Amino acid sequence: MGIQGSLGDTAKMELTGSLKQHRDDGLLTLWSDTVTPIIEWLTTAREYDNINELPDELLISILARMPMKEAARTSVLSRRWKKLWTSHPYLVFDGSNSLRGIHYRSEQVLESEQFKYLNWVNDVLESHHDAAIDEFKIRFYLDQCYQSDIDDWVRFAFGKKVQRFELDLSSSRVISHVQDSGYELYLHTLHFQTPLSLISLVLKQVRVSGEVLENLLSNSPFLERLCIGASTSLVHLRVAGPSLCLTYLEITACARMKILEVDAPNLLSLKYSGQSIEIRFIGVPNLAELFIGGMFVETCTRSYLLPLVPTFASLLRKLVLEMRVDERKMKLFEYPILSQLKELELQVRARDHDSLLCLTSLINASLSLNRLSLELSWSKSYTRRRVMKVKRHHYNLKEVEIRGFVGGIVDSEFCIYLVENAILLEKMSIDPFTKNEKGGGNCFKAERARAARVHAEYLRSKYGVEDKLVIL
Repeated sequence: MGIQGSLGDTAKMELTGSLKQHRDDGLLTLWSDTVTPIIEWLTTAREYDNINELPDELLISILARMPMKEAARTSVLSRRWKKLWTSHPYLVFDGSNSLRGIHYRSEQVLESEQFKYLNWVNDVLESHHDAAIDEFKIRFYLDQCYQSDIDDWVRFAFGKKVQRFELDLSSSRVISHVQDSGYELYLHTLHFQTPLSLISLVLKQVRVSGEVLENLLSNSPFLERLCIGASTSLVHLRVAGPSLCLTYLEITACARMKILEVDAPNLLSLKYSGQSIEIRFIGVPNLAELFIGGMFVETCTRSYLLPLVPTFASLLRKLVLEMRVDERKMKLFEYPILSQLKELELQVRARDHDSLLCLTSLINASLSLNRLSLELSWSKSYTRRRVMKVKRHHYNLKEVEIRGFVGGIVDSEFCIYLVENAILLEKMSIDPFTKNEKGGGNCFKAERARAARVHAEYLRSKYGVEDKLVIL
């Protein structure tokens, strides 16, 4: 396919004119739907004199808008273009798609894919010659067998003053493995050049200690985002510092974690998901969003809401809880007043004899609540009961979203409660599917969804909420 078939002469002239127009101010906007034609044009054209007149920095800006593999294709154009792509500022090595289905095949297949991935990364890094990079991402399953290679990648990225660094060595699709055999990030690997340029740091299935993370924090004055997932070496972490710029902190699935201390004046959002630990909030005056969850937490009351001490509970704007319904224990808990909470998202594991009405105390404690989102996952108990009634008005709740609706007693009585007690309710959306079920499913789930929609239609008609109830 030549220029005529891929981009067209008119489009070519418009693009070239646009590039010339933005040459002086260095600005360039490329829309996603034109990236593929541009790649085809650059790699097949023989008359590219106009674009070849542009300075290197603007051509590199064009290449930076392309995926790295596609940018590398331009190296065949000429000796000049062969070097241009090697200044690509976004080094994203996402090999996760090549791991799909490997757990159904042999260990040799996995090793072959790992060998290809290592060669790809190493070849690119050997070619790269720019002094700095904006982004460096590794997404592929690798363990401690590749410690030396990964160490070299880390040194490369930090030596290039990387701003956004991600090392994701996890995959749920590969042959099962022992977490303690994973790659470990050591302090001596980093060779700090104070200060670091990091803005975002993501480490998943990387064994990293609290000592290493605290050193990274103290040497990263611009760090805004820190995400740690599935580290078996993390036990005690202290996130603290008067000049800390950190606005987002995420700790998930760190099985040996015991204590998290947070003294971060600029922190806006915190996510913790995992086993029960001690969370010490020392100073979080700007914390507005909190996510607490995990499969190993027994109840929502003690482990989830204990951190909501009065020092900042009144400041929260959004609260997300991953919880299992335990009516007996939840009735004994006195919820703190969440006077500024606008959005409450509950991810609930429930049985078909439970009652979600025990959640009303939490809703009632959220005095300014505008939006409630409820996602339900179910386990059957084969126990039947009658619909219960509770009267407790909510004066600010305007929007409700319920996912995983099946039309049983449990979710129906909760919908009825909200219709009758949310005085200013404007919209309630009901979806038979959870987020994870979207875009897939089987015949059983499809039949369940049809039955749920029929029951939702019955509720809409019976309670006269035709204009408010949206069934998805």
